Amino acid sequence: TGELRDMSVKEIKILFNPDKFCLVYAGFWNVILDSPLNKPDLELLSYLISNYADGVAFTIGKYEKEKVSKSSGRAFTSYNNSTRKLIKYKLIIPIGENSRKYVINPRYAFQGSSNERKQLLIEMSQSYPGY
Repeated sequence: TGELRDMSVKEIKILFNPDKFCLVYAGFWNVILDSPLNKPDLELLSYLISNYADGVAFTIGKYEKEKVSKSSGRAFTSYNNSTRKLIKYKLIIPIGENSRKYVINPRYAFQGSSNERKQLLIEMSQSYPGY
């Protein structure tokens, strides 16, 4: 009782689930402030960034819109025009011509190492000039 002991700790446990994160770059905020994106557009973008910022391709279909709709309380049809706007402002990039697959533009948001982001930026600039 009341005794102090000098002990070394050999085991570390994480007692909670770490938050997911990705880096959002300064240019992202300029696009957000300079574009006429509405709240549903931003809700969809937020969902996409939190799930696909690692450079993985995705589609934006009914399933994705329903997931966002469930958390926002809006009808999933509220997001029908959002994809077009996110492409227009280059926040998401279509993969290939007439494709319905996209990636988050790594200029604005990315989850991973700086080297992985740099490599993806190089690949995208070669594959999609002017993105």
